[in-house]
Amino acid sequence: MIKDGKIVKIGKPWKTRAPKNSMVIDGKSKYLVPGLTDMHVHWLQGDDELILYLANGITTIRDMFGNYGKLGRRERIEEGEILGPRLYISTPLIDGEQPIWSGSLVVTNPEDVEPLIANSKKMGYDFIKVYEKLTMDVYDSIVKAAKKENIPVVGHAPSLVGIEKVIKSGQKSIEHLSRYYDSDELYDMTIENNLWNCPTIVVYSNFNRSLAEEKIEGLEYIHPLIIRTWEGGMNMGSSMIEISGLKHIAKRLHDKGGKILLGTDTNNPFIVPGFSIHDEIYNFVDIGLTPYEALRTGTYNAAEFLNILDESGTVETGKNADLVLLDGNPLEDITNMKKIEGVMIRGKWISKSEIDEMLKTIVESVE
Repeated sequence: MIKDGKIVKIGKPWKTRAPKNSMVIDGKSKYLVPGLTDMHVHWLQGDDELILYLANGITTIRDMFGNYGKLGRRERIEEGEILGPRLYISTPLIDGEQPIWSGSLVVTNPEDVEPLIANSKKMGYDFIKVYEKLTMDVYDSIVKAAKKENIPVVGHAPSLVGIEKVIKSGQKSIEHLSRYYDSDELYDMTIENNLWNCPTIVVYSNFNRSLAEEKIEGLEYIHPLIIRTWEGGMNMGSSMIEISGLKHIAKRLHDKGGKILLGTDTNNPFIVPGFSIHDEIYNFVDIGLTPYEALRTGTYNAAEFLNILDESGTVETGKNADLVLLDGNPLEDITNMKKIEGVMIRGKWISKSEIDEMLKTIVESVE
């Protein structure tokens, strides 16, 4: 039973009477799971993209390249002006000289760090994102200032800092298994320091699929100009990216007891918002996780990382009504996560027919 966006009661149908005039959703022979969290996206700030997340059962996203505009649009989502998932936002990339991406915050002087971190916290960012070219002294200053402001550091392992230093620093998550190599010592160090990893295997697997001209699900919702940009970015010769090593590291880290998060790096080439989450869940099962373990990376684990287990991550009384109704048991076959009968976000029910209608509108808008 749902009220004011929360799960207020769970019970047998014959023992749980709904209040008069309540909406009743028929869940007979269906399966209810917590809404998914995509822990690594690059939201382009379009409303249609938000619908693609919801249509695929994603009720929370962690945006990993924030800006002031995204903070403002998050407020509109939370106020109900825009339909979309819950949103956690990192700072823009904090990088060193000659940054890789435009829009990055370039920091070369440790003395500039403390006011930057304090202001980022004040603006409402949820994380500080570190990137490739930071120097050791600037990185150390970022970690120190972030600890003072009680705001987590996430991102890459900068090349001038090194993976071992990053693991021991207190950084909360590493993306893409940045700078990891196959080492029991490294895995043990990761676990000892309570560090999370978001592998984003799908970035590399979908690159290989696109080179092999395999069908990427959801491309019909992407504007042709964007697809052409993706194709141009993929012109890197005939060799395919080797992902077996990445999968091996992810598997070893998981088996050792490392903390793994579900993320896609959405809006990189051929990483379709929403749809790619199912590819990444499948990747986890493919490397040896059980369907339950794979599903947990985007539900319970995400909530634990975000420090919101009291309100998210499982289907329990008192938690947020962010739910997905399925027409198949995902614990028997993880691809049943695609058989979505409806999604609930903040207690608002979106039926399959409504989802289909919204998706149809998106297709028409990009044709």
